[in-house]
Formats: sequence, structure tokens, C-alpha cells
Amino acid sequence: MKYIAFLLALLGGVPVLTMLSIGSQKRRGQILAVLAASAVLGDATGVNFFSTESYRGPDRGFEVTLTDLLALSLLGALLLKDSARVKWVPTNTIPMAMLYVCGFISLLDASAPLLSAFTLFKGVRLYILYWTVYNTIATGTDIAWLRRGLVAAGLWMSLFAVKQKYLEGLYRIHGTFDHSNGVPLYSNLVIPFLLMTAVSDRRLDRREALATLAAALGLVFSVVTTQSRAGTILSGGLVLGTLLVASWKAPSRRVTRVSWAVMLLLGVGGAMAADTIIRRFQEAPESSEQAREEFNAAALDMARDHPTGVGLNNFSRALTENEGYRSHLEVMKGEEQGGVAHHIYLLTAAEMGWYTLAVFVLALGRFWAVSLWSGFFTKGLDGGIQLAFCFGATALHAQGTLEWGFRVTPIVYQFLILAGAAMAHAAGLRKAAAHAPRAKSRKATAK
Repeated sequence: MKYIAFLLALLGGVPVLTMLSIGSQKRRGQILAVLAASAVLGDATGVNFFSTESYRGPDRGFEVTLTDLLALSLLGALLLKDSARVKWVPTNTIPMAMLYVCGFISLLDASAPLLSAFTLFKGVRLYILYWTVYNTIATGTDIAWLRRGLVAAGLWMSLFAVKQKYLEGLYRIHGTFDHSNGVPLYSNLVIPFLLMTAVSDRRLDRREALATLAAALGLVFSVVTTQSRAGTILSGGLVLGTLLVASWKAPSRRVTRVSWAVMLLLGVGGAMAADTIIRRFQEAPESSEQAREEFNAAALDMARDHPTGVGLNNFSRALTENEGYRSHLEVMKGEEQGGVAHHIYLLTAAEMGWYTLAVFVLALGRFWAVSLWSGFFTKGLDGGIQLAFCFGATALHAQGTLEWGFRVTPIVYQFLILAGAAMAHAAGLRKAAAHAPRAKSRKATAK
């Protein structure tokens, strides 16, 4: 039934949405909003072809999701209506292409090339998503539609958190994802952007501002109820950092009042949850940290033994089949299949080699650096939005030493949706700044 629904959506839904996007900029924005919200649904909307469900690696088949279909709809509209205005090689395309080539090189030593093919197929989908979001905003769609989609996603996640915490009595909620660890990875990407716009964007009426603020704080609540220690610390830091930037970039009485209200609310909430949070820090099982260390040791050995890595998406298979790598396992030695190194940087080195890790850091670091530079030197709300993107990416990078979030499909979807929006927004700011001196010069000449 799921495959039939997918085929109907592909053959019928995508062309219809494309035609709607061609005829109306508003419809294009609405589709962008749904696309931005769709990542919060996790794997619920995905269809796997040639699936290997028993495999423990990040990618288990040739998957296609609702997010991909929405991206194809917008892509079709861009190519049919705005082909003369799109930027064919958006910011950071070359480092991303280099990283993709490294994935192919890793096939040289892969024991299961089909497993690598799953991730390489996902790589194509990810770039289409990035290219589409970038050009949708670059060709005139208001970035406010991105905010509206993320508000819906934040409120949806918050409802799941409340339901699972208070109605189902879960100690660690998992929200809309398969595992609790996905919630902080997703939420901390989104919180700074939502909070920045809720506090600083004067174009929002009271209802929109309150909904945006509720979504941001709801995501903070969702993170806390996962009992993730790193996630909770990062959420607190993101809220404080975003409010400070809002006061710096867009100072006003509204910003001051709302910032104090948010801090008071978080202070009361933190005091109420303090016992649970402290107990989580004190009683967190040591086995979790030990398992991470064992996987990291195996990853270092793989990177040492294989200059081009053991193969993209092949870490779990190598750990399962190679007794030398399994010798590191104590906590997880009873598992029939080896798991995955949670340290995303060591996982990258193990599967594709140290040189690929350098390319990986270059590709991700350029997104981060562009937003940091643009945010620091741009005044007003626009500068604050860029720094909000930077803060979200920083949180995901920081958690990359504990979780392989950049390989989890919904997380990397959300990262690239935000990255595409951030790079298009930054390009627009650069273009406006370049035209400003000319406009001033024309005015001076006229006088």
C-alpha cells in the first residue's frame, strides 16, 4: 500500500504541485513551508526500495521520502519558470561535489558496494534538496515561509513530547523519531532561527510571534524531556546566545521584554525539572560512554588500515565481520551485528579515509563560516538570522562527537534546508550591499 501511495504521489502529486508553483509565488512559498516541516516526520514518510532492514548502518535501502517529492515539485517549477534566474552552481557546491567523489573512491575497499550505493543515492537527493531550497529563496520566495514551516514542525514535536512525557509516562521521549537522540539533534538546529525571528522580527503580528516563540520553547522542552545531557546544555546555551545576539543586532523594548520573559520562564521550568536533570547527570549509565569509546577505537583502526576507508556505509559490516575490530567490543560484544561509531568525524575517517574527513570538514565548515561572517558584519535582523543559522550548525557540529547526526536522514535534511536558506539569504545580503554604493553615488550625482 505504501508503494502505491508513493507512485501516486510521484506521478500525480509532483506534477500538480509543480504547476501550482509555476503559477503562484505564494503557492511556491506554501510548498516550501511544507517541505521545511516535513523533516520532523522522521522516517514515517519514507519508502525503501531494495531494503536491507536488518542492517545496522545509517542507510538500508534506496529510500525516497515526502521531502524528496516536495523538492522535486519545486525543482520542476524552478526549471520551467525561472531557469534564467537560478544560480546553477550555488554556494559550496564544489566542496560538496568533492565529498561525493570521495564516497565513490571509498568503494575501492568496500566489502559491500551495495551498502555504499544506498548512501550515494541519498547524496544525490540531498544535493537536489539543497539546490532547490537555495534557488527557491534566491528567486524571490520570502524566507518567512521557511519560518512558518518550522513553526508547524516545532509545535508538532512539542505535542509529541507532551503526549509521551505526561500521557504515556516515558522517561526519555523520542518525539517523532525512532530514538531519543534524534530530538536534540533536530531541535537545536531549529531553535535559534525560531527564537531570533520570534523576538526580533517586527513584521510578525502578535499571533505569529507567539506561535513562533511557542514552537521554539516547545523544542527546548522536547530536548529536556529526552534527558539528553549534551542536548540540554546546548539548548540552554543556544537560547542565551540567541537572546544576546537579538539584543545586539535588533535592540528594542520588545526584544528586552521578551528576552526577560523567556529567561524567567526557562528559569522556572529549569527549577521544576532540576531534580530530574541532576539525577540524569548523576545516574547516566557508564555503558553508554564505554560503547562510544569502543566504537571510536574500532574506527581509528579502520582508518589506519584502509587509506580510502572500509567503504561508505560499511562501518557496521566491517565491525561485524572483522574479528580484529570486534576485539574492541566489551559492552556491545553480545550484539549479533556491530553498531555504528557515534563520533561522526571518526566514522567519516573510518569509512572514507582521513583525506575525506578533511573534505567533509571543509564542506560543512564553509556553510558555518559564511553564516558567521555574514551575520557578524550585517546589521539588524538579517545579521541576527545569519548568526542564528550559524548557532544551529554549531550545535550539530558539537554533538557530532557524540552522535552521527549528519548521517541520519531527517537531521541532514533539516540541516541542508537551513543551509540552503542561509546561503541564499547571505547571497542576497551581499548583492544588496554591492548595489548600495552605486545607489548612493547616483543620488549624489543627481544632487
